[in-house]
Amino acid sequence: MTKSRVFFFLLIAFILGVAIASFLPFGLPMLWAIFVVGGAVALFGIRSAAERGRVIVLGACVMVAAFGMFWFIRAASADLPLENALGRMATIEGIVAAEPRESARSRQLVIRDEATNARVLVFARKFPAYRYGDRVRAKGEVRHPENFAEDFDYAAYLAKDDIYYVMSFPELSTLGHGEGSRVFAVLFSLKDAFSRSIERILPEPHAAFLKGLLLGERQSFSEELRKELRRTGTTHLVALSGYNITIVGDNLLRLLRFFLVPFATAFWVATVGIVGFVLLTGAQASVVRAAIMGLLVLVARREGRQYRMQNALAFAAFVMLLENPKILRFDVAFQLSFLATLGLVYGSPLFERWYDRAKIRVRLLLRDAGILREHRGERKRKKRRRIVRETLVTTLGAQLFVAPLLVFSFGSISLVSPPANLFVLPAIPYTMFAGFVAALAGLLATAAGRAVGWIAWLLLEYELRVIGWFAVIPHAAIESRVVGFVIVSLLYSVLALWLWRRWRKARAIRV
Repeated sequence: MTKSRVFFFLLIAFILGVAIASFLPFGLPMLWAIFVVGGAVALFGIRSAAERGRVIVLGACVMVAAFGMFWFIRAASADLPLENALGRMATIEGIVAAEPRESARSRQLVIRDEATNARVLVFARKFPAYRYGDRVRAKGEVRHPENFAEDFDYAAYLAKDDIYYVMSFPELSTLGHGEGSRVFAVLFSLKDAFSRSIERILPEPHAAFLKGLLLGERQSFSEELRKELRRTGTTHLVALSGYNITIVGDNLLRLLRFFLVPFATAFWVATVGIVGFVLLTGAQASVVRAAIMGLLVLVARREGRQYRMQNALAFAAFVMLLENPKILRFDVAFQLSFLATLGLVYGSPLFERWYDRAKIRVRLLLRDAGILREHRGERKRKKRRRIVRETLVTTLGAQLFVAPLLVFSFGSISLVSPPANLFVLPAIPYTMFAGFVAALAGLLATAAGRAVGWIAWLLLEYELRVIGWFAVIPHAAIESRVVGFVIVSLLYSVLALWLWRRWRKARAIRV
């Protein structure tokens, strides 16, 4: 067994350990027992020289899995310094430790209490406005977060960011400004300027939809738009994750190659584009994780061989889980990022082969029927069709891997989701790219942003109209996870049958 494969198995063992502890309760005595068993297997479970390497690796994997389980339990074992204040009026003083978020009725502030270092989520009135780094004093009732829906663990979702307390509309007073990290203050200011630039150069609902695509912001969505996204199964478009960034990075690379830009140059331009995107959107932890996945897709394209990516993907997941193991279960953005990256690296080639075979059969049928004839300019048309092909297979590859998670996370199955996504998704990378460039131009001058932004407006108009058309179809969505999983399971069964038949055919040829 090569060192590379041993490294891969150890990384997977850690990830599995975190996953097991995320869903099953384990105490420290059980973890120690698993760790000791793994050590015993590695040290004393050797029966023959031929099996020695595998047995040692197996034992090491068990030990690493136990460590992964311990790492999650350690992170989930929170220090709760405000327990004595629960249900009573209390006063906390500290800085706004994260970017404030707005909802329809309130502004949400994460305040890090200076006395206890506890992070408290404060629901404040929308005015006056508060900014990252402001020093504030809040006086109100301290409570634990409560789950407001049966299918969403809101308390656990906040706990992944070490938030275990909330205050609703306390008395707030500002004591100072600019006491946070200067780096993050600059990044959040850039994001605010970027958001305002979008609002200046585009009308509604186009501006709101573009902010959802680029920044993951959904505060300015109308209820009608939210409903249309749910009914068409396109809500994932505005959940800023690697699903967006990986598709954009991959298609930017392909677009540059289409215009005959050398691969090395295209690779670095796409890489710089992703890094710049992360900085301009505030460098949030979820966006940084998504960008890592996007960069891995670019590396996969540069390397040209899929199997070289497995260690890189596993190592990226290992590093992210080492930083915060709770994201594996409670961060949908991380889950979408990881699955979308797997889909782009391993799913896209399946659709490439299917697309090529289907195209050949269709062209032969049309040619035999006398409908299709070769004529001048065919090479140019082939180049134009190539970019359509690449966009389509990239989209389908990512969609294949994220489909079960979308059903589980958003709680419904859209019967029009496949055609709606097929029409909308291929345009999303170009919309994000055009919108990003237009917003950058708008930072320099509003007139320049509007001059460039008409391309983004056309694409956004197309996408919003398509989503609207599919949303008005009767019975477009079924609000049932069970039915959704049945449909997805049937689709995966068909795919598995197709892959099995291909494997049997390839095996018969080798024999």
